Amino acid sequence: MKLEDEGFVGKGKLHHVGAGAFLSFSEGWLCFGGSPVTESLVLAEVLGAHGIKGWLKVRPLVEDPNFLEGLEGLVLAPGPKMRQADSRGVKVTNLRPQGRGWVIQLSGVDDRTQAEALRGMVLRGSAALLPDLEDGDFYWRDLEGLRVWCEAPEGLCLLGEIDHLLETGANDVLVVRPCEGSMDDKERLIPWLVDEVVHSVDMDAGTVRVIWYTDV
Repeated sequence: MKLEDEGFVGKGKLHHVGAGAFLSFSEGWLCFGGSPVTESLVLAEVLGAHGIKGWLKVRPLVEDPNFLEGLEGLVLAPGPKMRQADSRGVKVTNLRPQGRGWVIQLSGVDDRTQAEALRGMVLRGSAALLPDLEDGDFYWRDLEGLRVWCEAPEGLCLLGEIDHLLETGANDVLVVRPCEGSMDDKERLIPWLVDEVVHSVDMDAGTVRVIWYTDV
């Protein structure tokens, strides 16, 4: 069974966005994000100041940071390593790639002193702010908890549930952990290789079908 049999097309390539991700079968990729549209996602991390005019060096956690410019509803909030800091609404007024990273300007941040004070902060926004997905695309977080069935010679075998995903460089990986009714108590790392390994995703049924090894 191929993805096309389940209404999907494409190669299943993966892209990354924030604290979760979405899978695209139409374009073939995965992007990170949160689950319900109201969930607050980390879209970028502030690394420090850039220059003297308030620009910030950031690490974007989105596929294409350009959509952040002018976006309403962004919140500048303390990051996980900051003890105390106030959150406030901001707008990205300018941004551009800089070397291997990105730099941005935020409303109300006009000099280096203000910019330096924001080191360790994060840009947050709801999942509703993310670009709309095409048909056949899924957020990574929506895959977590799905049951993984293996198409084995002896029939369908339940391997477990998707706990999370890993980015490895070559391809992304499903971390499948045992659950009630699974064939054994093994944790399995299953590469996200459409057609070759991953044959279908049924969100309504809460299942993913794969061809994988049942004895490892």
